[in-house]
Amino acid sequence: MKSALKPNTTRKWPNAHGITTYSFTPAPPEVSKLHKHISTLENRIEQQAELISKLAEKASHDSLTGLLNRQGMEAALANAVTNFQRYGHGGSLLMLDLNRFKSVNDTFGHAAGDALLRHVARGLRECTRSTDSLCRLGGDEFMVFLMEASLNHALIMARRLRIWMEENPLNYEGNILSARISVGIATMAECPALPGLIELADIRMYRLKQALKQISH
Repeated sequence: MKSALKPNTTRKWPNAHGITTYSFTPAPPEVSKLHKHISTLENRIEQQAELISKLAEKASHDSLTGLLNRQGMEAALANAVTNFQRYGHGGSLLMLDLNRFKSVNDTFGHAAGDALLRHVARGLRECTRSTDSLCRLGGDEFMVFLMEASLNHALIMARRLRIWMEENPLNYEGNILSARISVGIATMAECPALPGLIELADIRMYRLKQALKQISH
């Protein structure tokens, strides 16, 4: 085995390079320490960036369902409003509320209610596109913003969501839990501003919910 290269050793270089010799001098200890220090700093920066990313994710998402929370959804809608005002990119907002959700908590417990909320979130993910924004406002209220969707497209989506909920009940510890939803729709063309867009969808959802209550009594 060849011996390790010694400091200031003159070695032959392949003739193809046009250079006959070179001198090898190890880096001073101070340079090696500097390299280690830089490497340590880079690792710390990467760790801090990852932590910041996780904190930002936590701040903008609902811990139960993994959907956007109110803060995250408001930011997404603000971007949508800006895109509509600048480029004319429209969209529709769906406000969803679970009917008789309180009875699920009262009858089967809050753990069952939480499971049903996660189930609804799953349905929203399966029925929508990756470009759409999904949100749990809190309690049993959800929002869905459909990018570049007209009123007709929003109505089709509302129907699709209702069908999914009806055809995919949740089996929770042997109990079949169904999610019935009331949906209010507002389009960007009707109200291209916040909080008006949210309020309009909320009003329409509430009116539908009240109408359904009157029919059921």
